[in-house]
Amino acid sequence: MLLLRIFLVLAILAGIGVIVVSQVMLKPQIEGIITVREENHKNWKSEEEKARKLGKSLKETQTDLNRTKGDLETTKSQLTDVTGKFESEQKRANGLQVNLDTTKSNLKIAQDELAAYANTGFKPNEIKGLVDQTKSQKVVLDGLTEELKVFTDLYRKATNQIAQLTGVTQDPPIPAGVRGHVLVVDPKWNFLVLDIGSKQELPEKGVLLVAREGVLVAKIRVMSVQKDRSIANIMPGWKLKDVLEGDQVLPY
Repeated sequence: MLLLRIFLVLAILAGIGVIVVSQVMLKPQIEGIITVREENHKNWKSEEEKARKLGKSLKETQTDLNRTKGDLETTKSQLTDVTGKFESEQKRANGLQVNLDTTKSNLKIAQDELAAYANTGFKPNEIKGLVDQTKSQKVVLDGLTEELKVFTDLYRKATNQIAQLTGVTQDPPIPAGVRGHVLVVDPKWNFLVLDIGSKQELPEKGVLLVAREGVLVAKIRVMSVQKDRSIANIMPGWKLKDVLEGDQVLPY
């Protein structure tokens, strides 16, 4: 009986020892697991907050994109209107120019007839009417020419707005009649001084060609425009020959 009690006590002590050992060995692991779990929970909360902020930023970006699309459509519509007005005024100007040319021709004929009949006593009052008509039509033509310049400016501004909204840039148009010459050449920095400027409606960033005796020498871009002068840079890869003072400049 005593021996049984001893074995029972030993078994109890052994069980207590196992429990103690288990607590000592497993406690750090359990605490590590708890720490990892809390860290994962904290990271999850952080990622959840980032996702929330990202979703908010995405909505704001989508709103801005929709607003930009709306502005682009509005600008396109304005460009279409301006282009239509520009073409209409150009047609009117062309028609008036034809009428003016016709009137000038009629005036010349009338003047010749007046000279032929000067010695006959014929009064030139009929010619005066034609002269007055020509002057009147010239005033109208000058007014339409100014309107055409205004619509051209609106057209350019609308084109620039579309370029800013779409990110696609275009070279500004050069008036067809622009002609000039190179005044100064700096071969070290590849810039030129030209004898044309805003008086000839030369735009900044416009592209011109440099030629000599009908042969292409270089392609240049206007960087600064004054009234009768402008500064341009030779475009990379477009220096076919050395540019010289006196070379001709013409639209691209």
